[in-house]
Amino acid sequence: MWEITEKRNVLISWFVWHYDVALEEMVSMWKNLLVFNMNYFSIRFLLRTLFAPWKKYTFSYGRGFDAGRFLDTLVFNVFSRLIGFIIRTLIIIIGLIAQVMIFVLGILIMMAWILIPLLIIAGIIVSLKWLI
Repeated sequence: MWEITEKRNVLISWFVWHYDVALEEMVSMWKNLLVFNMNYFSIRFLLRTLFAPWKKYTFSYGRGFDAGRFLDTLVFNVFSRLIGFIIRTLIIIIGLIAQVMIFVLGILIMMAWILIPLLIIAGIIVSLKWLI
């Protein structure tokens, strides 16, 4: 690719780089950032373990039957799962919000990248009209 652009005008080479090479790299970086965010927040893993106890904190029911110990263990284990559910749900929500923000900002950045040269040219034309 570089051999082809060396023989062109500098302005044409810049437009080729701006709208082809750089735009392709930006899309690749944007995709990598979206994948990174999903892995950083471990959304798939959190969905699979949504109802698991928080940090695997559980009590054993033990041998034999003791109603008090059974209720204590049951309440603790239920609360451990409830805390795990709440924290995992909050992290999933934060991760999805971040994912949407990355997606929207990526679209806005791509649109700005595409429009900036056109806005510069339009600004030069308008300023030349004002001068003349």
